[in-house]
This record gives sequence, structure tokens and C-alpha cells, in this order.
Amino acid sequence: MKTQVLALALSACLAGAQERPVAETSVRHVTVVNVTTGAEVRDQTVRIQGNRILSITATQEADAGLAGGVDGHGGFLIPGLWDMHVHVHESNELPLYIANGVTGVRLMAGQRDTAGYRAELGRTTPAPEIYLASAIVDGSSPMWPGSIVVKNARDARRTVDEIKASGADFIKVYNGVPRDAYFALADEAKQQHISFAGHVPEAITAQEASAAGQRSMEHLQGIALGCSGEAERLMGALNRVQFFRERMVIEAEGYRTIDQGKCQALFAEFVRNDTWQVPTLTVLRLWGRLDDSKFTSDARLAYIGRKSRDRWDERTEPQRRRWSNREFNLARHLFEIDEHVVGSMFKAGVPLMAGTDAMNPYCFPGFSLHDELALMVESGLTPLAALQAATMNPARFLGRSAELGTVEAGKIANLVLLRADPIADIRNTTQIEGVWLQGRYFDEAAIAQMLEAARQAAKH
Repeated sequence: MKTQVLALALSACLAGAQERPVAETSVRHVTVVNVTTGAEVRDQTVRIQGNRILSITATQEADAGLAGGVDGHGGFLIPGLWDMHVHVHESNELPLYIANGVTGVRLMAGQRDTAGYRAELGRTTPAPEIYLASAIVDGSSPMWPGSIVVKNARDARRTVDEIKASGADFIKVYNGVPRDAYFALADEAKQQHISFAGHVPEAITAQEASAAGQRSMEHLQGIALGCSGEAERLMGALNRVQFFRERMVIEAEGYRTIDQGKCQALFAEFVRNDTWQVPTLTVLRLWGRLDDSKFTSDARLAYIGRKSRDRWDERTEPQRRRWSNREFNLARHLFEIDEHVVGSMFKAGVPLMAGTDAMNPYCFPGFSLHDELALMVESGLTPLAALQAATMNPARFLGRSAELGTVEAGKIANLVLLRADPIADIRNTTQIEGVWLQGRYFDEAAIAQMLEAARQAAKH
């Protein structure tokens, strides 16, 4: 009898749970930005139920009574932003992304214990959605501790199988992967239905990497040599150098010997192969600015912990101490060319995404995504194209356009409410009034609390 009563009680509880309505909220009188076309539809009510956008309609008087509604008068609603190239030093950095309207990130260096790392990252809230790389795959004498070393084709195939089994979202390749290992990795990745992305290894041309199926290329690596009429000679020289400044000289020589026809053919191949470029202008800019005290005393350092700042100083001190004006001028000149290249890629239709390379020196989690968008516009993208590089383009890259990337009914309610129009000026993406993460709303007060908590945590 007790069992029957318990069963009836449980059935009643489940029925009650099924009948309980999912919480609904809304934002009213808001201008919805269509990031596909650039159209701006004014005075709309966006209704949100649970973690999804329920509907988007013209605001009516009756909408004033919607529970938990936000008055969006004067505001502009855009999709949640993505930073498609980040690193994480401490999990308490993650709320900074939400405070800056970044609701998704592609973490470009995982760990061998993928499940454990996911669990560790998942303990922080609020946090963006994370698309997680494998541990870095590199050749002998890897640059970073914890990398997976591949020396030959057999190593590469075994590594792909292990990464696939670990549950990583994709394989991160790095500079030192040998030529035979790279092509074996590409072939095995295709067979295992897992993508690979990252640096263009020094033994491979950008053309070869694109043809092999590398999903994205970071930092414009391989572009200077890929466009050069002296590519073979310069690739040989690159394999013999050790220091960063020597690499800069070779890159500058690549751009000096540019073959415009070869460059356009390379860009056309990127378009044909759907090879995405993530320029990370934020990190490329920093090397020419390390002699600028205004740049190195950025107020946003207040959100970076002492351990990370010490790590930044350790990486940048050699340049500050040893570089002459000549080296800093060369770095600034190269960055100007890099910006021109990004503009040329945009005009050629090369698919682009916004990424910052946070937590590299002066690449601030969350904040620097807005810097990146401004630098993309400075490079020749329109504000709309820059916005697409952080919204609909990442959704397309991830194969998730049905649920992310635009403000539409049925999509996940990752949204950012801005006080000013980002299509008129991309810098207005910093004018954040509120953020929805999976339907949960963070108003200005909540964002301020997140920022203050990060500031306090950085003191310890």
C-alpha cells in the first residue's frame, strides 16, 4: 500500500512539474539589429521563455504588463558576442566575458584530461559557453608545457584518435608539427570527423594547410610567405631562426616581396576551401606598443591577477629591455601591413572571425573583444562585417546557425542590450546596458558586481 501511495504522490509531483510554466520575460521598445542584413527594426518587444527567444513583434500597449520585462527605450539589441581565440589562466576570468557581452568563447589550448578540464571550467558561474580545444599538438621541443608531441605520421594518427576519444571539440595544431605528421593528422582527423585548427606549422605553406582541410588559421601566420614571390627561400630562412625579432624580419621580407597575383590566388583558395581566418589583431598590435607607457598602464590591468601580470611581464620584458627603436618601428610597420591584409581578405570574401588571444599580454578577457572589433573596422571591414565576425560567423563556423548568431525567434537567448547603435559606430559595442545568458538577465548593477568581484579577486 505504501508503495502505491508513493507512486501516486510521485506521479502527482511529476504532473505538477510538467504543468508548471517556464518563466517568461521580455525587453520592450527596443531596436533589434539584424546582423545578417544590417537592418534595424525599431520599437520591438522580444519575449524570452526559458533559454529561448519566444517571439519578436512590434511593441503594443499590452506588452507593458509582461512579467519581468526590461524597458529598452533607446537601446539596440544584438546577439551575444563570441571571442574565437582565447586562453584561460584562472577560471575567475570567465565572468569578465559575460560582463562584456561575450557569451561564447573558443578556448584554443585545452589539457590532456579534457573531461576534468571541462568540469573545472564549469564550476565558475556566470561563464560563457566554451568550445574547447585539445592540448596543443606540437613537434619536438614544444613551446608550451603540457603539449602533445608528434614526431612522425604514426604519432599523429594515434594522437588524433586519443583526442577524439577524450571529447575535445577540435584539435589545436602548432608551429613545430613535422610535415609528414601534419598531413597524417589531417587525414586521420577527416576519418575521425574531428576538425583541426590553429597555427600554420613552419614546415607547411598556408596553401597546403588550406587544401589539407585546416578549419581555421590564427594570427595571419603563413600569409606573408604565402603571398611572397620568394616563399621557398624565406621558408628555409624561417626554419633556421630562433628569436622573435628575426621572425619579424623574415615576415617583413615576405611582405616586401609580395606577389599580388599569388596573394589573390591564396585568398581565393581560402574562400573555395572555407578556410577561416582569425587575425587576432589585438595580440599582433601589442609588440609595437610595448614602448608606449600609455599602452602598458592600461586601466584594465586592475582585473588581471598578480600571477598573470607577472607572466605577462616575463614574456614582454626581453623586448622592453633589448629592443631598439628600430625593432619597435618594425613591429608597428608590420602591424600596419597586417591590418591592410585583413582589409584585403575582407574584400576578397575570405571568411573572418573575431578573436583576441586573451590572456596574452594586454589582451584582456572580455574587454579586448571590443578592441578587436574596432581594429577590424580600422582594417577596412564595415561595422556590420565586424559585428558579423563576432556573431553570425562563429555560429556558421560551429555549424550552429539554427540556434546562435542572430536575434530570431526560436534561438538561444544570448543577447546584449546596447545604449548606442553599433552599426553607426562599432565602438558602441562597449555601451552595454544588459546581457542575457541562456535567458538569464544581468542588468547594469549585476554587471558592475561582476566587475568589482573580478577586481577584488585580482588583488590576491
